[in-house]
Amino acid sequence: MSTDTSAARGVSAYRALPRLAGWSYLVATSLGRLPMSMVPLAILTLATSTTGSLAVGGFASAAAALGEAVGAPASGALADRFGQRVVVLTGVVVHVTLLVAFTLGAGVLADPATVALAGFAGLSLPQVGALSRARWLAIAPGDLPAAFAFEGVVDETVYIFGPALVGLTAAFVSPQIAVVLAATLVAVFATQFAVHATHRRVPRRTRPAADAIAALPRPRPGRRMLIAVTFIGMVAMGIFFGGSQTSLTAFAESTGIPDAGALLYAVMAVGSAVTTVSMVLLPDRIGRWTRWSIAAAGMTVGSVFLLGAPTVPWVVGAALVAGAFQGPLLLTIYSVAGSLAEAGRAGILMTLTASGVVLGIGAGAAIAGPLAEHAGAAGGFTIVVGASVVLLAIGGAGALVSRRHR
Repeated sequence: MSTDTSAARGVSAYRALPRLAGWSYLVATSLGRLPMSMVPLAILTLATSTTGSLAVGGFASAAAALGEAVGAPASGALADRFGQRVVVLTGVVVHVTLLVAFTLGAGVLADPATVALAGFAGLSLPQVGALSRARWLAIAPGDLPAAFAFEGVVDETVYIFGPALVGLTAAFVSPQIAVVLAATLVAVFATQFAVHATHRRVPRRTRPAADAIAALPRPRPGRRMLIAVTFIGMVAMGIFFGGSQTSLTAFAESTGIPDAGALLYAVMAVGSAVTTVSMVLLPDRIGRWTRWSIAAAGMTVGSVFLLGAPTVPWVVGAALVAGAFQGPLLLTIYSVAGSLAEAGRAGILMTLTASGVVLGIGAGAAIAGPLAEHAGAAGGFTIVVGASVVLLAIGGAGALVSRRHR
């Protein structure tokens, strides 16, 4: 196949998305998930400034992340049973109310109450990104590579601009307004996502399950094992993200440019977005597990370069290499999850997969922080290398399980 033909196919695939879902849907799903990257940082900033304690701020942010990790699969299971619209709309009302309460109560209530409010806010955060992927499975089954690539680029973008938006708002207006801004975006765009007509095309589970775990896809030997492989892979991806953010920040501080940590991570995200968009050009004969293994190997190479990076240009180059494979692997993991979803059960599978990233980011940051503090940025990057190696091993294990139960 010629390059021109491949490029034309890629452009055509992306052009199909607004025709299938509508421009209003693309806007809603993009801006509706922006608060997911804003809320933990906004909570950290507000709690720290109002209590005067970085520890309280850290506990509040961690509580929000843990709440989201628990609430995501629960909301997915409910969405499969009762429909996305009612679940997301309920989440919007509860989440916005809790963010307003947190804004008014931080620094006024007792510290444990402040942390608890943060945890419940995370628990109720509408899972627009994961539920959007579940929705694409129903509305664009023939264009999933383009749809999931679009989702991947949106995720990369919101995790660059969301924290920046919080930082600018908190610095130039107030931390309270940063939280209110996140709440406003949830109220407007998560609501728009919830009521968009495409929600009607998502099949529901035909009978209730005792709990979220019971709602996971059943029969077919090896399916549960592959779901476990996918979830563990997402946790490892999250560890890679959290470890990278923390270690790049530590490297920036060690070189005398402490404010450049976010910019170095943005380099990684930009490289990721470019290659993710290009994934639609890959021929179908390159299977999911082959893509997983190649991307994980590339991340490992980039991570090893980060481990021994002596200068800023070296780090920028290594971050570009690691990022160039990071986005495609994330896209591939979601693609594997999508292939395992059964009608009426996509919501829990996608939200469970997404919760793995949240857990991993927290774990990666928690592990890389002390390592970087005691052994410098190189110490922090060891967890990034480790996560990449784990992803490579998981890809091989997944391929074996898939072949065995084909």
